[in-house]
Amino acid sequence: MFGLRLSASFTGLRWTIPAAGMILSATTRAQQVSATNDASRTVANVNAASTTVGDTLGCDRQLTALQMRAAGCTVAIEQIAMSDSVSIGMHPVIHGHLYKNHDSVAVIADSLARTWLVSLQRGHVAQPRELLNVAAMQVQAGQDAEAQQSIANWLASPGITVEDTINALIFGIHTFLATYKGPPTSERFTIARGYERRLEAMPATVAMSGLFEARASMLGAFAKGGFVDSAISNGLRAFAMVAAFPTYEARASHARGGPALLTLSRLLVARPGGTARKDSILVALKAFLTPPAALVEHDPALRRYEAMMREGYDEVERKARWFGHSMPPFVATHWYNQPTPTTVAKDVPNARVLPLDDGIIRIIGFGWFTCGWCRQAMKQLQVDQKILPKGVQIEFYEWTLGSWGNDSATPEDEAAHLQNYWLNRKHFTFPIALWAGPIIGTPGEGAVPTPSPVSTALAVSAGPTFFVTDGHGVVRHWQPGYNGGYFGEISQVVDELVQERDRAIGATAPTTTSTVTR
Repeated sequence: MFGLRLSASFTGLRWTIPAAGMILSATTRAQQVSATNDASRTVANVNAASTTVGDTLGCDRQLTALQMRAAGCTVAIEQIAMSDSVSIGMHPVIHGHLYKNHDSVAVIADSLARTWLVSLQRGHVAQPRELLNVAAMQVQAGQDAEAQQSIANWLASPGITVEDTINALIFGIHTFLATYKGPPTSERFTIARGYERRLEAMPATVAMSGLFEARASMLGAFAKGGFVDSAISNGLRAFAMVAAFPTYEARASHARGGPALLTLSRLLVARPGGTARKDSILVALKAFLTPPAALVEHDPALRRYEAMMREGYDEVERKARWFGHSMPPFVATHWYNQPTPTTVAKDVPNARVLPLDDGIIRIIGFGWFTCGWCRQAMKQLQVDQKILPKGVQIEFYEWTLGSWGNDSATPEDEAAHLQNYWLNRKHFTFPIALWAGPIIGTPGEGAVPTPSPVSTALAVSAGPTFFVTDGHGVVRHWQPGYNGGYFGEISQVVDELVQERDRAIGATAPTTTSTVTR
């Protein structure tokens, strides 16, 4: 085995490749190696050198695509990969080049596709999901035909299983709908639909669970790509399959729903009659969680299994049930960067209720001060508020914890600390609402603030958690975290709501979504 070691920045990364392209002849390969002179060192020299792969090849991570060609980097990488002594998992050396520009990605994808073919011939076959990564690289480089060939070559590989086939087809859908920047093209939509049709043609009895996961996965992929009709269709088909699973355990585990149920719920409520349909699906799935009495009598342990399944379902249902329904009364005791509402909260005289049916589309974040990710999200919100469409507003909602640092704090003292942090130290200018509920219990003996009625009703259990409401105060989206800031699924939902609002008032607002028929 070569005495190669990877630099720390590449630790744990592996880039593996499915088939694509042609294998160059030995003569052509030799000519390439000769033309690059010392830049592409021989395998023997690499074997003798105990330095990082990148240093050995002379392939600095800052090289452009043209410099890579001139230095013979791709040729040298291929020479090493084609050695009997080195597995294809050695390729993290190329990670630093992947996202620099399409040109360099194309160069790397072509090179790695050739090395994979040789490795395959020598029996060095990696796992399917690893081997398909090159297809994603090719899509990013605009090489759609080559990416299709990569997936086709994997599907034609000897020994491929039904599970491998399902995973590869799902991968193809995600690759052409999700691993690119900008709106999807009609050509890529057509390619993804082709993989979808192949999945639909597979007999359900062969891989029923796999097909459920495939349709749930396609729901997410089509939703992310903006193809709502296809997303809803796959989601409905997925959850319609639950009743057909042959065992109670299988029915219950698939009835839990998970992220797919949340996505389907969000999409349905935007359609006429969608809220009622979403609610009926929730009721139907919940029924599958109860085991038949005869089974329980035979195996009492099923009650423990039922409890686990219900816990998972209840977490999803508490969120999904709000889609298409008005958010609970938005109650807070302190209001910053906005006028204090005039409506007094029921049973809490010092609290006020913010009306959410005022025509404003809101991105509402929930969190608390000791949540580091929540504080990070607030910093990003300060930036993102400047790029929101007209009529869209950010609102962040927090609640007190009964302490500041290591000391107990009254609600008013904690509110004062938070105000100083938000307004004087961080200079946040977006609206913030704070629930500083009265203390329950005796100080020093487990005293805690009264829980926020809003976060409790919404079952907020992680921070930050975001909801999007339309101009009527109806919940249209739920999302844990704020990864990627505004330019993620939130922006897609907001764009849809802006267009929905503008159509309602007869306006002709510009759109940022694809013109592809959805």
